[in-house]
Amino acid sequence: MSDINSPRLIATAVAAAFGVIGAVGLFVYQKIREQQQTERVRRDLDKMGETMAELQAQLDLLRLQQNQRRNRERISRRKPNLKNSSTYSATDNDTDVDAFSTADTEFDDDEFFDFSDMESGDGDNERISGPTNELDRTLAETDKLIEASELRPGSECEEALSTLRNLLVKYPDNIEVIWRLARACHRCSTNATETSKKLALIVEGLKPCERFEEADSADFHKWYAILIGSHGMFLSTKEKIEGGYRFKKHLNKALEIRPEDPVLHHLSGRFKFEVAGLTWIERKVASTLFAEPPSATYEEAIVDFERAEELTIKPFKDNKLLLGKCYVAVGRYQDAIRWFEETSNIPTVSEEDRVSQNEADQLLSKYSKYRS
Repeated sequence: MSDINSPRLIATAVAAAFGVIGAVGLFVYQKIREQQQTERVRRDLDKMGETMAELQAQLDLLRLQQNQRRNRERISRRKPNLKNSSTYSATDNDTDVDAFSTADTEFDDDEFFDFSDMESGDGDNERISGPTNELDRTLAETDKLIEASELRPGSECEEALSTLRNLLVKYPDNIEVIWRLARACHRCSTNATETSKKLALIVEGLKPCERFEEADSADFHKWYAILIGSHGMFLSTKEKIEGGYRFKKHLNKALEIRPEDPVLHHLSGRFKFEVAGLTWIERKVASTLFAEPPSATYEEAIVDFERAEELTIKPFKDNKLLLGKCYVAVGRYQDAIRWFEETSNIPTVSEEDRVSQNEADQLLSKYSKYRS
């Protein structure tokens, strides 16, 4: 399955990743003190929002623990000799017993912060290989559900997320489970209408990833980066900029592991395109009030977008559109027109495609005088 089907959903994470300051000018300099005060107030409000989301997560955890306790009691009544007939221990803390639970509830993110097997990296293959035929089949089913949710938003995404939550209880160290949970949380967060729900889903996807910063998985680093970017929508400007560096760190790791992935090159190009668009005055204000933003050029973004074009099997409008916009930015208008025209040659099959096509049409009209 290609993640390229929903580039604009991912694009929101890229834009949020480094915290674009927006339109600023000399007026901002005159109002620096007011800006700092406003920033402190906004940070307090952001923290309050996070606290509310955490309280909601704690309530969901209590519900889950109650359901798990009831499930264990039912299992004990049905199979009183389970302890003696299995090599597994059926204690209150045994996640193998908890894995029998089929309750469609939230899980406790904090349960999975055990660094014992992560420090040396030993045992990764055993965790992923082992008796995983059933696990592989289940993961394949969640892949199909997520793919279906990309084409028509509905209950498939929630169903996949519920399955992955249960799998994470049973396989808390399995990277294949963790990155798919991160992806499902991102997908479901884009469908959520309530801000608190969006934030809760993003945080839920981030927490298991935090234990595996150095994992050797391109999919893990890709979706970790995307969630870091999505989280930026709920952070202060300084934290957004700091998140931009983390976003780029994990995107680069993913590219090191899988350099032939067109989606990763597209994400890298979009990030550089957004960063290159910051004016000198915007960068100056950002570094004065918050933190030094990342740096990049349109030429660097062009390299990434063209690499994505070379690698992709299924061309998509956004990559071609952004290539054209990069060429406009560097004054190569004839090259830009070619990419805008290629954007129009791809069928429009979604709302995201329609938005890209409308922008391409407007830019073609604006720069039509440069046609050769």
